[in-house]
Amino acid sequence: MATNAGVAAFPAYAAGLPGPAAVGTRTAINPIVRVAFYLFVLSIPFEIPNRTIPVEIPTLTGAVFLLATFLQPSACYRRLPAAVLWFMAYLWVFGLSTLVNRSGHSLLVAQLFLLLFQLVLILWVGANLLRDKTVLRGVVLALALACAVRAGMQLLGIGATVRAVWTGGVRVTALGQNPNWSAIVLSAGLVTMLSMRPRLLTWPIAALTGVAIIQTGSRGGLVALAVGLLALVWQGRTIATRFRGLAVGLLALGILAFGVFRSDMLRTRLTAAAAEGSLAGRERIYPAALSMIGERPFLGWGPIENQFEIATRIGEERKDRRDAHNIVLDLLSATGLLGAIPFLIGIALCVRSAWRARHGPYGMLPFALAATTLAGCISGTWIASKILWLSLAIGVAAGTMAWEQRSRHRALGVLR
Repeated sequence: MATNAGVAAFPAYAAGLPGPAAVGTRTAINPIVRVAFYLFVLSIPFEIPNRTIPVEIPTLTGAVFLLATFLQPSACYRRLPAAVLWFMAYLWVFGLSTLVNRSGHSLLVAQLFLLLFQLVLILWVGANLLRDKTVLRGVVLALALACAVRAGMQLLGIGATVRAVWTGGVRVTALGQNPNWSAIVLSAGLVTMLSMRPRLLTWPIAALTGVAIIQTGSRGGLVALAVGLLALVWQGRTIATRFRGLAVGLLALGILAFGVFRSDMLRTRLTAAAAEGSLAGRERIYPAALSMIGERPFLGWGPIENQFEIATRIGEERKDRRDAHNIVLDLLSATGLLGAIPFLIGIALCVRSAWRARHGPYGMLPFALAATTLAGCISGTWIASKILWLSLAIGVAAGTMAWEQRSRHRALGVLR
């Protein structure tokens, strides 16, 4: 009885993550393509900002993956999702805004454009490959494993980075990563772990990952995790099942809240935000970005150029540019309405597909992943983050699988 309840709360169990039924599953996807895809996913939590090579490791593995897709183009590019077309439209406006605003930082703009182009291609390929259950299962496992290893490194002090904060205490991350970005990636991994079995193994690992998230001191990361947890458990075809899942989610959030308030550093950061309105500079950045949007509403100030303008307006002394710290504000200030609209439509299509996936074998996991990463983008601009585009690809693929499954069931019902 308890096992059935667990399956109802987290349908990914029924999908065999990993279960005996997964052993004999066949796939038509080239093994080299699959391995390259898994390698890309495994590399996502291991970005090294202070590296000796000019390109990030996940960017390199992403390039290797895209090269491998030419071994089987019919499978990798057989279907063009509508969201990809909208993101391509955004890239066109990206270039137009750059030309109109006459960017003075051409190299930085070109790097960002190429990175976004790569990610759109990965979304396209991923949306096709992830429709294969074996590939989707492998990618989910790879993400959970990579995040577990990354959290373990931080907890064990391997490559750990410690930075003192003015409110007191220290923020801990690893490999020199941005604590906020680390928290979002680990949150996506934690949500994935909670949807897997055996629970006696995955849930303790998820708990340790939660400790690593608390160590980062990221308030936005905690919000992203809370949103992802609530999305993950809100499922089931009956009200009773949904409320049972919600009770599990609230219990998990309660444990998370206990851990947060046991952390003096994070507790003081939350108190400062509530009592003094201290948002790590966002209280100055947001008004500046809104003012810029009002001045150039259609094509913005240009990609990258908007960051330099924000730094100038807030009187930044330590950095020559400042991020908008919100994906919508960044889109509007960089490429204006003409760029923000197609990008947000693309996001909406991916989220809609992830929501449709709740009727498929993976339940709410695709939607929970999308909700986690997008919630993280509210307080940070992670437009070129691999975890964001991977979650979107999973959402598109899983939604398509669920829709095709329902169509087959309806067709069988008509025939009967």
